[in-house]
Amino acid sequence: MKALRTALSSTSSLGFRLGSMLVLALLPLGVLSMVQAQMAREQIRQTTLDGIGGATFQAVEPQITMIRDAQTTVRLLAQDLGRGLPEAAECVARLRALAKAVPEASVMGYIPMSGQMDCASNGRRHNFAGDPVFNQMIARPEPTLVFNPHGPVSGRAVIGISHPVLDAGGRQIGVAAIAIPNQAITLSDYAENGAEDSALWQPALILAFTGNGTRLASSLPEAEERRLMPEGVTPTTLATEAGAPRFVTSPDGRERILSVAAVADDLFLTAIWQPEEAHNWLGSAFAPYLLPALTWAAALLAAAFGAEWLVVRHVRALTRAMTAHGSGTRAPLPDTATAPTEIRRLHAVYDQLLETIDREEAELQNLLVDKELLLRETHHRSGNSLQVIASVMRMYRRETTDPGLRAVLDGLINRVIALSATHTSLYSQTGRRDVPMDEILSGVVRRLKDIHGIALGTASKQFDPIRMPVQAAVPLALALTETITCHFSAKNRLGQGGVQISLSRLGGPPDPDQTQLPGAPQDTIRLRVCGPAVPEFSPETLSGPAAIPRRMLTQFALQLHGKLTIRSDGDRSLVELIFPGTPPGTAALSPAPPRAPA
Repeated sequence: MKALRTALSSTSSLGFRLGSMLVLALLPLGVLSMVQAQMAREQIRQTTLDGIGGATFQAVEPQITMIRDAQTTVRLLAQDLGRGLPEAAECVARLRALAKAVPEASVMGYIPMSGQMDCASNGRRHNFAGDPVFNQMIARPEPTLVFNPHGPVSGRAVIGISHPVLDAGGRQIGVAAIAIPNQAITLSDYAENGAEDSALWQPALILAFTGNGTRLASSLPEAEERRLMPEGVTPTTLATEAGAPRFVTSPDGRERILSVAAVADDLFLTAIWQPEEAHNWLGSAFAPYLLPALTWAAALLAAAFGAEWLVVRHVRALTRAMTAHGSGTRAPLPDTATAPTEIRRLHAVYDQLLETIDREEAELQNLLVDKELLLRETHHRSGNSLQVIASVMRMYRRETTDPGLRAVLDGLINRVIALSATHTSLYSQTGRRDVPMDEILSGVVRRLKDIHGIALGTASKQFDPIRMPVQAAVPLALALTETITCHFSAKNRLGQGGVQISLSRLGGPPDPDQTQLPGAPQDTIRLRVCGPAVPEFSPETLSGPAAIPRRMLTQFALQLHGKLTIRSDGDRSLVELIFPGTPPGTAALSPAPPRAPA
């Protein structure tokens, strides 16, 4: 066993190629076998169709002969009557003698153009005046073959064979007719007339019909006919199938043979044949393909076993080791002593690759730590710089005596301090892709209340737990800071309703109390601040320092790809900012980086 393993190992690089070569070598033979099997099957099917068509025609041949004999008899009768009409009694005797030549006929008679038949082989009289079948016979002076489901004389379904009777001058004076019972064209069972090539097929349906689709006789009820008749084939279209048997699929899914034979010019017979229910499986349609399929299966099995033993099992072991490493587990490399030369080299390269990845991951981790420290230092220095700017402005405020300039500097100092507090709150979340906006905005409101000395209960807030990317959180926090700063500046009017602040996610059924952005997605976020009316949010404020907050809020709304709405109603004002949200599992909102408004 060890010697065999060593031999296989020494030639293992050819294992897969050997198996592939075996499959390729068998490919032409397999294709040729399949083609030959297909040709043999088609030949058998064509032979079956020829046998079925011949059997159908052979089965109706007596009926065809009978109708042709009747046509010959009625033609001779018409010629005889055209030379001179005998008396009624003599005419009846002559027809009775002539009817013995066609024993299948139910009646033979002469009908003048008036329609009153006084000469018939059965001695009866009948008036055909106004009968549509008689009118069809005398419509044109030529031989006709008509079908009547209710014969006027016999009362049964009959086939009427007629021939015009012409006098010496060529004028039609009546018709000679023979009526044959319709039962005379019923097809006998195929098992009694079976052909050797089609011994496995038996008739399932026998149907006699006319060229216009009129059913004359059937071996099955009409409901059973629909179960056997293939899709798209109706009695009206069956006449086009005469003399060309073919394989069809019935509505029940079984394959059958449709064969149509022409009995006369306007009389057809349809037979639907089906295979026997029980017969040897070697006679099935799949038998010719069995040997090629087994040969291919054996070849593929041998090739698959060789490929598995020589190559695939080693590759699979390497794949398991790589998958384990990808999930964070360092799995030992499999034994490659018996592996092919190429696999052993691949194992060695993979081992070196693991060492390189581990080393570079450690270096990358160190870089990330350094980046985190640098970002924290940068944010700390930015906050300190804002505090220095606020301190410088306080110095200028203490030195000036102009009340207007003092008010402007107070507003700027408060905004710089608020900006510093907002910056500290946002970038304390360094390293996260998104931040909890309810916590950030709550901290912003709390710091602004401390800066402006606002009493407890003056400002109420309601924030939904919403997480947003830091890039989107910055303009939102700055927009809230600017809005609240304008309201907190009007301390003397805060007692009239205070300031209401809310952050909510708009989704689900439309709320009539909520302002929906036209054309916006179903999931949007709304920041809403309602407070006392201030000049900054008045429609009349279009220029001057009081118009700057409105312009800043507009820029923040653009950065959030949202819509800003500012309304004043008496002594109250409403600032509403609606922008696209970031639902869980979707791409994060990435607005433009915040910039100072012009």
